[in-house]
Amino acid sequence: MGTVQRRLSGLVLWVIGRPRTTLAVAVAAMAVCVGAAWFNLGVSTDQNRLFSPDAPQFKAYLSFIERFPENEAAYVVVEARGAPPSVGRWVAVADGLTAALRAMPDRVRLVECRVTPRELGVYGFLFEEASKRDGTFADFVRFGDLLKVIGQKPGLDRLVLGRSPLERLMGTMAVAATARPGEFAQSAPLVALVAESAADALRRPEAPIGETLADFTSLDNATPRRLGYFYEPDASDPTRNLLLIRVYPKTNYTSLTALSEAVESIRETIRRVATGFPEFRVGLTGRPALEADEMRTTDTDAHRAEVVAMAVVFIGIAVMLRSVWLATVAAMALAVAIGWTFGWATVAVGELNLLSIVFVIALIGIGMDYLVQVLARYRREAKRYARPAAVWTRVFRYVSPPIFTACLGAAGAFLASALTDFRGAAELGIIAGGGLLLCLLAGYTVLPALLTLWPMKVAVLEAGERFKEERARAAGWRSWAGPAVWLGLLVAAIPLMDRGGFDPNLLTLQAPNLESVKLVRKLQTWSAVVMSKDLPTLRRARVALAGAGAVGSTDSLLDAEDRAAWLAEHRGELPEIAWATPEALGAGDLAGLAERARNLAGRYERAGDSAAARALRELAAAIAGGGADAARQDEGAGKAVAMRLNEWQAAWVGQLRELARQFTPPPLEVSKLPAELAGHYVADDGTYALYVHPAAGMDLWQAGPLGEFVEQVESRLKGVSGDYGVTGIAPNIHHTTGAIAKAFRDATLIALGLIALLVWIDLRSVGQTLLAISVLALGLPMLLAMMGLSGVKWNFANFFGLPILIGAGHEYGVFMIHRYRESIHSPRRVWRWWDPADRALLLCAFITSSSFGFFWLLGHHAGLRSLGWVMAVGTACIYGAAVAVLRPILRWRLRRLAAVKD
Repeated sequence: MGTVQRRLSGLVLWVIGRPRTTLAVAVAAMAVCVGAAWFNLGVSTDQNRLFSPDAPQFKAYLSFIERFPENEAAYVVVEARGAPPSVGRWVAVADGLTAALRAMPDRVRLVECRVTPRELGVYGFLFEEASKRDGTFADFVRFGDLLKVIGQKPGLDRLVLGRSPLERLMGTMAVAATARPGEFAQSAPLVALVAESAADALRRPEAPIGETLADFTSLDNATPRRLGYFYEPDASDPTRNLLLIRVYPKTNYTSLTALSEAVESIRETIRRVATGFPEFRVGLTGRPALEADEMRTTDTDAHRAEVVAMAVVFIGIAVMLRSVWLATVAAMALAVAIGWTFGWATVAVGELNLLSIVFVIALIGIGMDYLVQVLARYRREAKRYARPAAVWTRVFRYVSPPIFTACLGAAGAFLASALTDFRGAAELGIIAGGGLLLCLLAGYTVLPALLTLWPMKVAVLEAGERFKEERARAAGWRSWAGPAVWLGLLVAAIPLMDRGGFDPNLLTLQAPNLESVKLVRKLQTWSAVVMSKDLPTLRRARVALAGAGAVGSTDSLLDAEDRAAWLAEHRGELPEIAWATPEALGAGDLAGLAERARNLAGRYERAGDSAAARALRELAAAIAGGGADAARQDEGAGKAVAMRLNEWQAAWVGQLRELARQFTPPPLEVSKLPAELAGHYVADDGTYALYVHPAAGMDLWQAGPLGEFVEQVESRLKGVSGDYGVTGIAPNIHHTTGAIAKAFRDATLIALGLIALLVWIDLRSVGQTLLAISVLALGLPMLLAMMGLSGVKWNFANFFGLPILIGAGHEYGVFMIHRYRESIHSPRRVWRWWDPADRALLLCAFITSSSFGFFWLLGHHAGLRSLGWVMAVGTACIYGAAVAVLRPILRWRLRRLAAVKD
């Protein structure tokens, strides 16, 4: 027994001499730890905190989303169930959802559904859809003559057309009805819109005049996008379109439920509004929704798995150790260790994250193993000795070295992840690694104290029965049957080992049936972004990216500059309009104006355009209601109507003038753009963004296309001069997932090296060290074969299970070797066919496999389910290798040694 073991034995003797003091101190420490955690242990649900902000690529991405927060928004997705409904219905559902969401300021910070052409003002054409550019320009040129009639100072044609803009519009249309019937028919929607606007201004004299002006973009409302709504192609089916509403929830990352509650409130609101629009399917996705759903499923899965695992483990211990009391003592000791671990987490890390909240299942699945080994040995020694000192001295004499080595190895495997940049796993490793050491401490203190005060009732064996002599059987061929079968299975399974592969798709880690997971594939979420404070640098970057096979398009303020240059080239095609102040109407002009409206309505009615006819008749009625009829002449009312019409005409002509200015815009000033649009292209600090989108058909959710896209973008930008950075969701995912994979590989190698060193320090024999860790070399390949057979792939959730398996799985080899050494050093302690130590090891395998297996059986989060599967099956494979290969070899060696002695 080494120095460390002697000191630990001294600790145990102190504990059994003062069991009540020990329990009081343990419980008091647990209360302090739980209290400290209750008040100080935060919960961070921010996924951005799962990776180190010091990693260059991730640091650049954090800078990007801080500057351009729209990338962190949630999206209400509206899609047609069947054939696309009318534009009016799209507008109605978008406006209804937006209004309802804006009415919940306690949950929602900001809602954006459109950038109206009126908000864009003179810059409207610069941000026109590329496919509509030529058509919009041609429409303006075609209607140029009509704008001259309306906006310029009247000449001699006033005798026919009238002198005010409204009169001249109706006069021109009356002439066109006979002279140019095609133009007359085409102009019907425009005339209807103007008439409705003027009538609205008269019917609502108290309303601001700007509210009554018509939205002329509705004349070309083939899609909601023409009205400024976020109407985009469906990324999963480009033949269909989606209407999107950006929602910025009020985020609170210090609670597991805060963000989830905000997202669920938003969902409930959009469900309520959507009931009035059965032709649409409405859902919520985007990063906040995905995070909230992942938090909820992770939290639910973890709690469900912990409760069920603890219950099953309790039953397993009670059955296999044939004592409910021992199972109760194990549960109490583990509960104390978990309480201590909460204190350790508070001191060492200060918060839990989306990964580290599952540390309890690691303590149940792995930390309980050390307690079980102590209890199994206690049950054996309690039958042979009555005095507590005699029992516990022998318990820890034989069990202390293997559980100490096993615990240090498992804790070291967890703690090794702290050396990586993957903070989520690093913090889990720190908490769980320390927790395993605290489980071991509970095994040295809480267990002996409880069983000293309330020992298990067991009949003590007679002296002659304590250690029955058993002559070793001859070492025959049967000893090699298990190893031969296992090695044969491994050889046969070699073709299956390459089937698993690695799946870097982060979306497949989520619960597949979640609404947010299904909808996110419909969004154009993948892009790279070039950021610079110098637009010429961005232009050089855009030129460098042109022609790249993986790049489909780019999006930036450069497009608006290009559009302005195009307008300058085509300036000669634009009509020259000498805008003049509209001539005012008087009360005496109203009767004639109303009559013009009625006559023109008749012409449209005969032409079959009922909408224009109805609008004109309503305008005539609104004018007449103010005293235009001679039979009801009211000079005061007539003056009021004339004044209102003059106010409206001035605003209308001003509106037309602004629309015309779109085609001769002033230099672009970002400060004059709507915030929803400006924030997409320019950050508050003056940083410009060039968005780079993948080519059609490239599914960047897959690792191959993602890598190809990022590599092409970065390689083509290498030669671009200037100060710029490349980031975005695509480069960030590509580089951070690669860094995470490397972190896991490093953690695995570190864990393997650490365990080999710890086992050698314990056993001081190279041969026995190799035998002990051979269970990993024999068990892990079988796991790979099982993964290939079952179609399970490595991913960014279950890959972390590999260092854990190495840390937890080597204990089966360590315990086997120590049982072998015990039989050599103490010949009376014969290693029988089904020894209590074998039952304890089986119980450990059952605890670990079942604890993690409930993640797989009960979970909804695909990542946790895959981790549970790998841990459960991997533990079973390593245990199987220990029992089928290592145990027969060790027992064969014992029989050979016995034969030599004889």
